[in-house]
Amino acid sequence: MSAHAALVAELERAVGAEHVRADAGGGWRVSPGAAAEVAEIVRVAGRHGGVIVPVGSGSRAPRVRGVERPRVLVATSRLDQVIHLDETSLLCHVQAGITGLGLEKVLSPRGLSMGDYPPSILGSTIGGLVAVRTPGKSSARHGFLEDAVVGLSAVLADGRTIHTRLAPRRATGPDLARALCGSEGTLGFITSVVLRIHRRPEARFLASFVAPTMDAALAATYLALREEAAPAGLRILDAAEAEHWFGPGTASGDEAVIVAATAGPTDLAACDRDLIASAVRAEGGREGPLALAETWWKRRHSAEPWPGPAPTLQVTATPSKLRGAYHAVRGAVTAAGASARAHVSRFDTSGAVLFFTFPDQPGLREAAEVAARAAGGWLLGARAKELDPYLRALRGALDPDGIMNPGALGG
Repeated sequence: MSAHAALVAELERAVGAEHVRADAGGGWRVSPGAAAEVAEIVRVAGRHGGVIVPVGSGSRAPRVRGVERPRVLVATSRLDQVIHLDETSLLCHVQAGITGLGLEKVLSPRGLSMGDYPPSILGSTIGGLVAVRTPGKSSARHGFLEDAVVGLSAVLADGRTIHTRLAPRRATGPDLARALCGSEGTLGFITSVVLRIHRRPEARFLASFVAPTMDAALAATYLALREEAAPAGLRILDAAEAEHWFGPGTASGDEAVIVAATAGPTDLAACDRDLIASAVRAEGGREGPLALAETWWKRRHSAEPWPGPAPTLQVTATPSKLRGAYHAVRGAVTAAGASARAHVSRFDTSGAVLFFTFPDQPGLREAAEVAARAAGGWLLGARAKELDPYLRALRGALDPDGIMNPGALGG
């Protein structure tokens, strides 16, 4: 029996032959039905010199670069159950393969929810959302999704299963769950997660505002956030973007449109709305038509398509750098004889994301990227590499044979 045949035979014994198949991109795609099967798959791959590549629900092609060893692509589509729901503590223990939409279907009839996260992320598995720090998993109201993780279970490279203890935050000791979040399967394969959940809001209010400039809109937004407003959704559109979305006459000149949604207990949702309105007035702005916010919210939460095309460039920056990054990119585009439109969203206390749309012409995107970085912005999804030596040391200690998702995180 060849080495590859022996590997496949052991995988089939671990999960059943019907759950092992050759993958079009090379290697074998395996769908375990329990955490114990994940542990056995990892052990089998290790014995045969293979590598483990997490593929979540299996709906996307895996990113595997420069790996010549036998590949075992582990899908979590069968790990899709809610293990325990504690409606008193507002905690939910789920297997890694359940999607955000699947979890919401369980929570919604009970008056519960994961929170006000962008609907676009809910088609992904919980394990994938936790393991990969994809942009957009944040809410000004509920923070980042990984902040909702209070415990998890994972399989390490030697097949051992660990469970980070569910305990009050006053308990002492290192928090391994934080290391596994965002590790892209390089430190361990996440099999289940305990999430903090929320009660569905009693009320939701929508509002729109017009600020005299983009600078004023950004200043008003962070004034409101510093006053502890926690909107369920928030977006700023410059005049060109507002006209593209909502039609001619929405804004003019240097004006910017702010659309906002607040949610929660009725009094608190109204208070958050009023905090934003007060901040806008303090920056010289005014209230706008409610219809703008209603259109935005409908597009955000329905299948109605966004006005295309997709943004050309996405830049993230801290609150103090947002205005500089916005003007730097706009300036670079203007200097090239082109025009750009932009919106800002994904707000939290650490910053926000600027989305620019401009013509696809030679060298223009590169010039805009240089301008954004010079102004202190980061290209969305860019990874800080200063801690790479420590990450490599941690990976070396937990996975000396390089079994777990090699090639991810620069490994």
